[in-house]
Amino acid sequence: MSTVIEGRTGTAVIGRVGTSGRRIAGLAQNTLWIGVGMLAVLVLASLIGPAFLPKPDSQDLFPTLTGPSAAHPFGTDDLGRDVLSRTLSATWVDLGIGLVTTYVSLTIGIVVGSLAGYLGGWVQRIIMRLSDVVIAFPFIVLVIAIVAIIGPGAKGVIVGLIVGGWAFYARFSRAEMLSLREKPFIMAAQTLGYSRRRIILRHALPNVIRPGVVYSFSDVVLNILYIAALTYLGLGVQPPTPEWGAIIASGRNFLLTAWWITTLPGLVIVFVGLAFAFIGDGLADRLRVQREAR
Repeated sequence: MSTVIEGRTGTAVIGRVGTSGRRIAGLAQNTLWIGVGMLAVLVLASLIGPAFLPKPDSQDLFPTLTGPSAAHPFGTDDLGRDVLSRTLSATWVDLGIGLVTTYVSLTIGIVVGSLAGYLGGWVQRIIMRLSDVVIAFPFIVLVIAIVAIIGPGAKGVIVGLIVGGWAFYARFSRAEMLSLREKPFIMAAQTLGYSRRRIILRHALPNVIRPGVVYSFSDVVLNILYIAALTYLGLGVQPPTPEWGAIIASGRNFLLTAWWITTLPGLVIVFVGLAFAFIGDGLADRLRVQREAR
């Protein structure tokens, strides 16, 4: 059996849907597990590393600004601290804040957006106008303003990223719910007399959550970058807590003589970004294959 796909550039005929679907499914499986494997390597290194490396805040003024070696794979900074140890310790800070801010925003956005899409009326108007107000502000400016009100530190960054992040998920969920509300299975549930709560929670939300979760993996990377950028500017996680942005900032005066202080932690951020990108792409491909199979 063949399928015909019409696009902006013309019409293409793809032979054997089953073979194509299996090929895409195999690629999605590989991409997904590559991303999971990359993330697992970093988490495992962060768990095992402290047993073999100096403490993140341990200072030794004798081997300052030494390059990568067997003793210090990422070199040392201007205070003699092991850069690898600090980078691995910062993994928990950045990943923790990135995951918390993303999935709290996701939860809030999906709940209020789904309510707006299903109930409509004044509920929809209030929620959508609030989201419009949030989206009207440049994201980083809004986060910096909230940090300025609450004060520099992890708390201000977390609140700022959540306040600025829920609006997109709300608009996205509303659009999905408006589409689902007209589906036969939702209309059948309404005909059977199910309550609004049951219809939203058991029948509609599972279909709204899936695409939101796929997008959230990209959002985790963006939030990690915002955390690092704000800490680099002195507004995020405060010393002496190790954080990727703070480590990079500590080496900005030594870029020509001690490049490893900024470059190697920066590569770890790129590594994390690729891991989440692979996971998100793999999940998106798997969901697409499941929809085509139906």
